Amino acid sequence: MKTHWTVSPFSGETDISILCVEDEPITREFLKTIVSLYYPAQKIHVAENGKAGLALFRELGADVVLTDISMPIMDGVRMAREIRLLDPDTCIIAMSAHNSQDCLPDGGDRLFTRYIQKPISTKLLCETIDECIVLVAGREL
Repeated sequence: MKTHWTVSPFSGETDISILCVEDEPITREFLKTIVSLYYPAQKIHVAENGKAGLALFRELGADVVLTDISMPIMDGVRMAREIRLLDPDTCIIAMSAHNSQDCLPDGGDRLFTRYIQKPISTKLLCETIDECIVLVAGREL
């Protein structure tokens, strides 16, 4: 019997902000929809590439960043490096169609908090965001 993932245990947290950065419109809308449904109290921001994502991060900040690796204008790796310079404690989740973390550059294991393979499983996405929220909440104690 399969379990049904309904709502994150962190859906009521209000002081967490999530930035979703994805160049593919369908995937970007999927991420926005899933994050909005499972984390309705969180502040959610969406950007279409790394440059726009970095600008939003600079303007609004974010506790958790979901980013595609391969994007035009500025890729997720470069954006993550810039975010790390601004706030080394930000949880950054890399998303890629590659079947392993081998697609990440040297040091990618330190650059990204977690890695999710596409196509994205809603359950895995929510579990990964939950892990990051636990990390963020632990730092704020």
